[in-house]
Amino acid sequence: MKKIILMTAFLSSYLFANSEISTNYIYKNYTNSKTKTKGKTFDYRFLHNFENSQIIINFEDSLTKRENEITKVKLTSLEVEKLSFKYLYDLNENYSVKTSFLNIEDNLAPTDDGKVYGIGIINKNSFFDIKIDTYLSDYEDFNVNQYDLTFIKKFKIKEINFQASLGSKYTNINGEKYGNYILKDKEFLSTFFNINGNYKGFIAGFGFIKGDRLFTVFDDGLKVEHHALRQNETYSLNLGKKFKHIDIIARYIYSKGDELPENRDDVKSKFTSIALNYKF
Repeated sequence: MKKIILMTAFLSSYLFANSEISTNYIYKNYTNSKTKTKGKTFDYRFLHNFENSQIIINFEDSLTKRENEITKVKLTSLEVEKLSFKYLYDLNENYSVKTSFLNIEDNLAPTDDGKVYGIGIINKNSFFDIKIDTYLSDYEDFNVNQYDLTFIKKFKIKEINFQASLGSKYTNINGEKYGNYILKDKEFLSTFFNINGNYKGFIAGFGFIKGDRLFTVFDDGLKVEHHALRQNETYSLNLGKKFKHIDIIARYIYSKGDELPENRDDVKSKFTSIALNYKF
């Protein structure tokens, strides 16, 4: 069903102007994980702008290899599919509202068949934009409430156009168990910052997230960290080039955290990706 919806979106994109289709390949490498070794993710996205609104459909297909760290025996690979949807509507020049939905299919995690619902509002003014978002992640044994506050500033220095984002994410877990693991800490607060620059089509950006987080929603409700991996710091770097109809963007993400059910600290995740976006 998910692939039918995604294919319909891609085929429909050829019938509409003001659309964008993209694909993103991500190579994943883990250090000090109890069982995860490496993996890959294919990400497909369809975006269409209407007169006063925007719709995005995203499909994520991931495979992560696992093995016993002592015997090196191969374990069942982790297979995850996520289908997400976002709709944004411009009320007027100063205010926009949005809603999002995400569904998870995971062959191993207790958060299989989890669903994430989101709503938000954006206030645009001459100095900076303010975004307020709230998400409810509904899992079988627990749920998570998340509240985001983001400040966005666009500015220009000589011929370079910049966009900077600064904000925080607060999450509260309602429930006791993640599978056989007892959830001890229930509240998390993290701070994030991103800045991107565009000079004659050449783009570069840097970002970080500091502070503990767990089961966190990202990307306006289109992404979620649904495993019990408590992250405490993440850094990202991206470089790319914008052409008339195609964007090519390379990205590197480094994260450090703790696998809670496995009682494994200092787990490092390194993701390298290349994305192609086609606009028409």
